[in-house]
Parts: sequence; C-alpha cells; structure tokens
Amino acid sequence: NSAEYMLHLGMGPALATLNNIAGPITGFFTGPIVGATSDSLTSKFGRRRPVIFTGLVLTWVAGMFFSLAQRIFPGHMAIYFAAPMYWVMDVTINILQTPHRALVADLAEDDQQVPMQV
Repeated sequence: NSAEYMLHLGMGPALATLNNIAGPITGFFTGPIVGATSDSLTSKFGRRRPVIFTGLVLTWVAGMFFSLAQRIFPGHMAIYFAAPMYWVMDVTINILQTPHRALVADLAEDDQQVPMQV
C-alpha cells in the first residue's frame, strides 16, 4: 500500500488511494507474458530461476528508486517520479512472483498437484 508514502509526498488522498490499483492492473498484463516467457526459456539454470533472479534484481532497483524519490527530486516533483515508479515496482514484483508459482507447480508431484488445483 503506497497511500501513506504518497500522502507524505503531497499527493491528495483520493489519488494516493487510487494509485493502489497498480497491482491488479499490472498483474493482469504482466503475469501471462512472464509466464509464457518462462515456459519457453531454456537455460542451464532451469526455466524459472533466471526469470526469478531478474525479477529480484529489478524489484530491488525499482524499490530503491521509489523509496528515494524525495531525495532524487526534492519538493513536489517527487510525486511525479514516485507514482510511475510504484507502477514499475508492481510490474517487477509480478515478474518475480509469476515464475515462483510456476516453480512450485513444477516441483510438486502429480498426486500433490491435483488436490491443490481443485
């Protein structure tokens, strides 16, 4: 929830709360794209692990930029940087989470998969 930080930066309460729709919207588009990409990936580290690592690094970078918005852009300009960075951070979190779910399914035995899918 970014509302408290956005309020701290000077964003209005309605827009600060509205910014939280980033997660569902970005997940709707990012999840299938990342899932298809990790399904077709061939790497010596596996199909999922390179995407997980990439998502981890990108999430760290986006989180650092988001949290440092006030230091990078002093004054009211920080809002115009932090709001889009929150959306970028949500995309990178989806890049990190999508292959995690698929990796769990890949590693589960067949008798474990069926009860969890129902």
